[in-house]
Amino acid sequence: RTRSTTRLAWACRLTMEKCSASCRLILCCNNQSKVIDPVRSRCLGIRVPAPSHDDICRVLKHVSRKEQVTLPDELCVNIARDSSRNLRRAVLMFESCYVQNRDPNGGGLKADTPVLQTDWEVYIKQLAADVTRNQSPQHLLSAREKLYELLINCIPAEVIIKTLALELMRNLDDSLKHEVVEAAAFYEHRIAMGSKDIFHLEAFLAKYMALYKRYLNELFA
Repeated sequence: RTRSTTRLAWACRLTMEKCSASCRLILCCNNQSKVIDPVRSRCLGIRVPAPSHDDICRVLKHVSRKEQVTLPDELCVNIARDSSRNLRRAVLMFESCYVQNRDPNGGGLKADTPVLQTDWEVYIKQLAADVTRNQSPQHLLSAREKLYELLINCIPAEVIIKTLALELMRNLDDSLKHEVVEAAAFYEHRIAMGSKDIFHLEAFLAKYMALYKRYLNELFA
């Protein structure tokens, strides 16, 4: 999987034009709006929906039978809901639940077994809590270091800004949510067009901190 840049997109278009008689290309993307129009116009678009919760539950039940692990229906549904309809992620979450909570006597999982989140998601939750708690320049500098940690661990910038925006809005007043969404969309576009992801991620956090600080000042003025 390669991140599509403008140069790569135009090179792909040139290859499609010159080699159309001898080869066919299959391109996969999560968001077709990031594909340039000349490439889209030369492709047949086929939308493949993500698996439903029922589909994920069926696969998890199949895996549990193959591995001879008891998987309660309630836990299976919880994993499917927390997986964001990502089948690979759901299987990994099931595996994590089993590794962390398996019965040494050979029993299966329990219905109240907690569904574990990935380390980077927990890290982003902590980051969102930190910038909401304090909007000082020192905390922004600390947040920059945490963003670097996420990037050097190969978490895509688009995933970081999306997850961060959702976490920031979780306990936010409704009057601010649309501004946070607008800022997230603006800087996500900047990330797609630019080359230094850290600049735009930090700018998004700075924008959020300014918005939240203004809201607090107006609230307690």
